[in-house]
Amino acid sequence: MKRLFLLAASTAMFSACVASGPNTQISELDDARMMIEKARQAGAEQCTPELQAKAVAKLHHAAHEYTEKDYHPDENSQLAADALAYAKKAYEQTQSTCNKPKPVAKAMPMPMPAPKPVPKVIDLHGVQFETNSAALTSASLPVLNHAVATLKENPSIRVEVAAYTDSRGRDAYNMKLSGKRANSVMQYLTKHGIDASRMQAKGYGETSPIADNNTDEGRAKNRRVELNIQR
Repeated sequence: MKRLFLLAASTAMFSACVASGPNTQISELDDARMMIEKARQAGAEQCTPELQAKAVAKLHHAAHEYTEKDYHPDENSQLAADALAYAKKAYEQTQSTCNKPKPVAKAMPMPMPAPKPVPKVIDLHGVQFETNSAALTSASLPVLNHAVATLKENPSIRVEVAAYTDSRGRDAYNMKLSGKRANSVMQYLTKHGIDASRMQAKGYGETSPIADNNTDEGRAKNRRVELNIQR
């Protein structure tokens, strides 16, 4: 409390000195006076008031001595040097503490999106052929184009183009027809940018049904093409 009181009193005294104190516009005091002003502009009166007060006190003391009849060059030079030293210290501490730039928060890197999982089987549901033929219908094209995009997004995988039929017709005929349909799909994929070395076509005929062959709906599900991922 006592220290705060003395500091407040010193500040009031320095303010009064500025208005009515000794003339500090002396060439020998230029360096000290300019450094005190530099520290003040930097904020030393708020950041390091004690050091700034000492600098001002030494400056006014030196100014008073320079105007005295009994001139003491060594003492006056030392007072001016002290004023300059305190002002420099006040400025440096203000710069290193109060005016220290705040650290800029580093932006957190955005996490890389997780790769889309590749299924074991790419179902080409919607791929259709002309009756008893391996010719693709126009309704098949959107499904096949999506398959092309998926294979291009995953260039490391290899696939088996597997085609199946329903149970109507002879087994040998269905096996041959499914093989032609598998090759027809593979040719479409190759034509649209998928390397043939990544694929092999195979017909499975009426084997491995996934629905009841005794209903129209079931037979439609069994007539299918799949891309089995081989990696």
